[in-house]
Amino acid sequence: MKNIVNIINFARNCEPRSQDDSFLFDTLKEELRLCDRYGFRSTVLFQYDALIDPRYITLSKEHADRCEYGLWLELTQPQVTDAGLTWKGRYPWDWRNNVNFLHGYSLPDRRKLIDTAFYKFNEIYGYFPKVFGCWAIDAFSCRYIEENYDVTAACLCRDQYGTDGITMWGGYYNGGYYPCANNLLCPAAGTDERLRTPVFRMLGPDPIRQYDMGLGDPEAAQHVSTLEPVYPLGGGSRGWVEWYFRENFNGKCLSHAYAQMGQENSFGWEAIKKGLPMQFEILDRELKAGKVELMTLGEAGEWFRGAFKETPPAAMCVDSDPFEDGYKTVWYNCKNYRMNVLYKNGAAWIRDFQLFDGGFKEKYLDRPEDLANCAFFNLPVMDGFRFSRGGIRAGIYVYKDGGPAAPGDGFLTYTEDEAGLAGAYVPGKVRVDMREDRIDIVLEEPGARLAFIVSPDCETPYRSFTEKELVMGFRGRLETEYAYVLRLERGVFAQKEGTLAVLPEGGRITFLPFNGLR
Repeated sequence: MKNIVNIINFARNCEPRSQDDSFLFDTLKEELRLCDRYGFRSTVLFQYDALIDPRYITLSKEHADRCEYGLWLELTQPQVTDAGLTWKGRYPWDWRNNVNFLHGYSLPDRRKLIDTAFYKFNEIYGYFPKVFGCWAIDAFSCRYIEENYDVTAACLCRDQYGTDGITMWGGYYNGGYYPCANNLLCPAAGTDERLRTPVFRMLGPDPIRQYDMGLGDPEAAQHVSTLEPVYPLGGGSRGWVEWYFRENFNGKCLSHAYAQMGQENSFGWEAIKKGLPMQFEILDRELKAGKVELMTLGEAGEWFRGAFKETPPAAMCVDSDPFEDGYKTVWYNCKNYRMNVLYKNGAAWIRDFQLFDGGFKEKYLDRPEDLANCAFFNLPVMDGFRFSRGGIRAGIYVYKDGGPAAPGDGFLTYTEDEAGLAGAYVPGKVRVDMREDRIDIVLEEPGARLAFIVSPDCETPYRSFTEKELVMGFRGRLETEYAYVLRLERGVFAQKEGTLAVLPEGGRITFLPFNGLR
């Protein structure tokens, strides 16, 4: 088990939203000076327009002893032109997703754009980059890169819904995983279908509040609560950062805990200069205490590939609330599914439950995006964000006849063994055990059941059920609906008081959390 911190700063050289974008270069210069002050090694990912600018080339060579360099694969006019293609943007850098990202282009054009960037990097530095990243990248492009270049790691945006036109929803909540060859957001179930380049989720999302931002209005872009130093209720707050380090690196992660620090230079140094030095003070203290390990992105990828042949289970077990509202939470991720249990003041519910199935292909695997925004999904069993509306907070709750069971003296507990996470939530007489191949739920109170509570105003995936199978269908952005199944080893699916329910057998329910149709 490792507690890993990557410092990743990525650099643009064009900001059409500002009349003077000279601050972009100055911001990266200050970020690297700050790293030098502490002796921190970092990763810098260059967008193509910055990659080819002489100022950035000179700056990078001045800091070469402490920096790892790679590519940030958002597209700009110089890269598209150098690839022999026609630029479709309004400005030299255009943030519209079908212009800005590789998946906005045909498959042959993606190859040209990738080769142009990698060979230009090699021309400047004398070697091909080992690492790359982007807010969103498709599985075809990632596969082409690893088949043609000796890369060791990639980084990808955290889960978010609609922020900046980008939806990444239902993936590994934090840390690294091996993606499926059909869907970059989906961890591969085995070695046969996986890409060999580990992908790390960026930005350090708040494990309690980020998921719910915009709750009840799933069409609105989410706001942000992450480790990014520009956000005053997140990475710009000393109290929040202290809490994040304490909880994220508390030794309850199963395989690895991860955080990405740093900031894109588009925000400017004025917006970063308070938060980032404060974060580095905390990082320096934690490094000296031996509580975390600072790696470059490439080093993290090399460690991950040496430690794991398949995507390992990983957990975030959060025992306190930085804003003292009484929340606690457990995120469990493995190669078959992810699940989140949220607790508040004696009550708890399953807030999120997503299945990972490599048969569910991303839209961009074989065709370009024609819209100005993009969306990557996995398969929802319960989506507490997307299925909430009209005052109804979606989730899988413990019910008795007539309504929710009394919360009692609830608390979160945690144990682990070699099989994974064994122990998540114990509200009085309820226990949830999450493992790679099963989820065991103990309901000791007579008459208790699980109830799927969703808003009738939201589109949900439930199509039909038998006693042992829940049949679902989800389209995402595909033209046809994808069918998938959740099976029960113990328990019975039923309709109870107008609500989909699971009735225990002998006080127990066991989900088999992988798609029975694959």
